[in-house]
Amino acid sequence: MIKTLEEIDTVRKRGFRPGVVGCFLNGGKLLFLYKREHNLWQLPQGGIENEETIEEAFGREMSEELGEEFIASTGGEIAYVAEDKVEFPRQKQGDRELQTDDGQPMVMKGKKYFFVCAYRLDPNIDIEATEFDDYKWASCGEGMKLAEKIYQKGKQRITIKILKKLKSLELIS
Repeated sequence: MIKTLEEIDTVRKRGFRPGVVGCFLNGGKLLFLYKREHNLWQLPQGGIENEETIEEAFGREMSEELGEEFIASTGGEIAYVAEDKVEFPRQKQGDRELQTDDGQPMVMKGKKYFFVCAYRLDPNIDIEATEFDDYKWASCGEGMKLAEKIYQKGKQRITIKILKKLKSLELIS
């Protein structure tokens, strides 16, 4: 179920920065992207701005990270599949700015992720048009191996969780 602006703002009021994670599917596989700078395979993601819907954030963030042509080739249909959150260690809480839609400052305790799926008919990606250095379409098993190497434990946990969810929904093999 897609959240309303009020529901998303309630996430901020609880101290969590809302974010959207793109789960791009092709042929029973999930798109992972590699960032050399961080030596990290991950799912594309980004923050949901104030007064922005999940759908708007998905379009904006995924276009910024993967290029407008990539997003256009998904056909525009998306499906909300899951959500999860990561709470920062106490010493890291409040390190970043967070405010509600009406401008009230909040102590940022962590991030809440909304996982959104979209289908990509063409498995080829112009990596030069993205913010990443490489890509891989991964089955659940291949994705698990990539996720196990994620050094950020919260990101690792939620990546494994979404892989299991997508497998249970028979969206990946």
